Amino acid sequence: MKTDRLGNELVNAVDDTEATATSLTCGECAQPVVVGDRFCEACGAEVGVRQGETEPGLPVCPGGDRIAGEEEFCPHCGLRTRTALDRVEIDLGPLAGVSDRGHAHAFNEDAMALGSRQGLGRMAAVSDGVSSSRTSECAARAAASTALEVLLAAGDKAGGDSVGRETGRPTDAGSVGRQSLRAAMQAAIEAVAAEGSGEFDDPACTLVAAFVGECGEIDIGWVGDSRAYWLAETGSRRLTRDHSWAAELLDPDVDEATLLADRRAHVLTRWLGPIDEAPPEPGFVEFHPDGPGVLLLCTDGLWNYLPEPVELAELALAPGTPAERAAALTRYALDAGGRDNITVVLLPISPEAES
Repeated sequence: MKTDRLGNELVNAVDDTEATATSLTCGECAQPVVVGDRFCEACGAEVGVRQGETEPGLPVCPGGDRIAGEEEFCPHCGLRTRTALDRVEIDLGPLAGVSDRGHAHAFNEDAMALGSRQGLGRMAAVSDGVSSSRTSECAARAAASTALEVLLAAGDKAGGDSVGRETGRPTDAGSVGRQSLRAAMQAAIEAVAAEGSGEFDDPACTLVAAFVGECGEIDIGWVGDSRAYWLAETGSRRLTRDHSWAAELLDPDVDEATLLADRRAHVLTRWLGPIDEAPPEPGFVEFHPDGPGVLLLCTDGLWNYLPEPVELAELALAPGTPAERAAALTRYALDAGGRDNITVVLLPISPEAES
């Protein structure tokens, strides 16, 4: 078992079932299961779902000493304890991610959550805690895990009608993706708001989430400056637009370099956190690849060093498994300075093969 720099055991992945995408029997009771169902009608076990997410480590004093038990404050110095893991690696085969503390920060305030559901697709969420807020890693974990939970449940409220019983594929995958993304973002916004207690420094974070349907169609939702990229040999592009001071002011008549050089350039204009008035409005985008490529979700700990899609594609499309390529991208950011927490999630997509 791998451990972080404080000796905490790392959570690599939670695999809720041994069922594969072609399995038609329950892994618990071996009874037949209709493709697309989330639960076995015979025993009630969850089937066809694999997932992994950032879990909290043991409470640790900001001064570096581990605290026994579940104390909110260090009994020695009185400081609020933190529970972030230095490094988390999740490998679910067709999707994988790495989250690393980096070299400069005392804690890893990023979080990620990955999953797949038989007959529906793959989902992922990446969140970056706002360092100026209290225990922002709690906000990031709440945002990512809540978003994934909603995405995995896509179509359930419709009683399963969203999934074709004969093929096991969504009958209107794009609609399912769009609807589930909106529900996931709203649920995440509410979950992070619930983490607060009305104090000025209540936890806050960014969030980018993706739903990839069985036919390869992609739906993205985001708040803040965590990004999604489409990387392919036939052409790469950024799918999201940052909710930041520079991005909001960007105009064809304004020199971009001048804006980015301003000290306010990366100041967030939208984030998940306390809701005093109107909640933040997420951005949404739908993308239909015309060939194979890789969907990348990441925090600014990576894109600050590799902001251009072409540069990211060189590493994301290199030989190796998604887990190996996610590790390579993380290593690049660490070697380049690692001044921030780094989270990288990769989802290879081949529309022809998946359809």
